[in-house]
Amino acid sequence: MNPKIKELLNQVNQLYPGTVITRVSGEDAGELHIDRVSQEMLGDRILLELAEDTETDFMFGNELLKMLLTFNGVTPQVFFSLTFKDDDLDKQLIQIATRMQRVVVHAITYRELLKQGILTSTTKTAYFSGIKSELTPENGELDDESLWRLLVLLDALIFANISGLDISELANLYPLAFTAAKKLVAPILNADLKQSRHIRRQITALFSGVDEVLEAWGKPTVNAKEYVTLTSVLSKRQLDLPVSQVFTIFHSEMTDFQTKKTAYVGLSQLDSQNSFVITKPENQDSATFFKALYKMKVGDLFKQMALPYIERMS
Repeated sequence: MNPKIKELLNQVNQLYPGTVITRVSGEDAGELHIDRVSQEMLGDRILLELAEDTETDFMFGNELLKMLLTFNGVTPQVFFSLTFKDDDLDKQLIQIATRMQRVVVHAITYRELLKQGILTSTTKTAYFSGIKSELTPENGELDDESLWRLLVLLDALIFANISGLDISELANLYPLAFTAAKKLVAPILNADLKQSRHIRRQITALFSGVDEVLEAWGKPTVNAKEYVTLTSVLSKRQLDLPVSQVFTIFHSEMTDFQTKKTAYVGLSQLDSQNSFVITKPENQDSATFFKALYKMKVGDLFKQMALPYIERMS
């Protein structure tokens, strides 16, 4: 492990109340697959495990940087509090939404890994090989892989822009997905991602943008704006305001994953993004419940729900 990655691991362990450990499985196939890393809780430890022994410094560095950004309250996280009562559908939507959030965060982590000399020419070669092995070429029409190609190419365009990797060949192999992805990543690459609220803005914009592409393609949308709970970024003034001035409560057709009851979603009035999920107590009538909820201070609600948020400094 590169000394710089060891230092990153030390920084993470200084913040995490337990211990983060790493492990590599499999062999080096010369292909980098950015999603083939897992986190497993082992008591008070987190195991970061790579499926392949390919560009391990880059892969571990990327995950550790994301953990640092989370622990330091910089990057909004995605949570999944709703269910369609269909495990396969839920898993698919979670995978899609997680990849979208990571596309934006990778615009931060890839830059840092390049700056630290961890993203190298070998990394670029392995990354490019990984893309081509994961995707089949388009045949000029939309098919069952269209969304997957879009998600992979979103990340590829972030990586290419930051690293200088030439991926022009992919425009010919996957013209529909490449064209759509290029349009979607442009605002991310131009954004100032130093502040949490700007990061959140790009995540919600990508959620909306992917749905617009899918709708234009005649494909089912992900609807991550409603399905995915995204960490709120709130100013001190907003925390002191009543819920009615910051959120709109939406009656969802989905079910609260924890309580298995009817779910109500708190949509941010700023960007219409799912910011929390709540259920009504059985012993309380709807009018009383919502009246009290809308009057409650935002800060008090988040404290009561033990829901994390990021406080804006400006």
